[in-house]
Amino acid sequence: MKMAVLGVGLIGGSIGLAARARLDAEVAGFDPDAELLDRASELGAIDFAHDSVASAVEGADLVFCAAPVMALPGLVGEALDAAGDECAVTDVGSVKREVIAALGSDSRFIGGHPLAGAETSGVENARVDLFEGARWYLTPTPKTGGRAL
Repeated sequence: MKMAVLGVGLIGGSIGLAARARLDAEVAGFDPDAELLDRASELGAIDFAHDSVASAVEGADLVFCAAPVMALPGLVGEALDAAGDECAVTDVGSVKREVIAALGSDSRFIGGHPLAGAETSGVENARVDLFEGARWYLTPTPKTGGRAL
């Protein structure tokens, strides 16, 4: 399985660590902060660092968008533009109204919200076990395709 993580802070980094450890997934990463992206690679949260959303998403089966809530509609839209027809795209934002209003008509998108985190931020605090025992809510729309869900 090939995954892309767009935004490699605490949540995105933890997704990458867990996917690599639990699923033996190949994880491509993108972050607009090149130093953060390098650090994610050094810590093993991603296998490959990319300098664009499009190159990170290329060939992915699943894309996680882990960015501040206000940035999510643009980031998810860019991921959907670059993703293949069979690629599912999700986010980890705590609110859904704007991202679903903008992108909920795309059958490949399914909103998500993991109820997990820490009092610290940044990829250096990412943990492979951050999501163990945590709920992860999905917010499908009537347009969400069965494969994405």
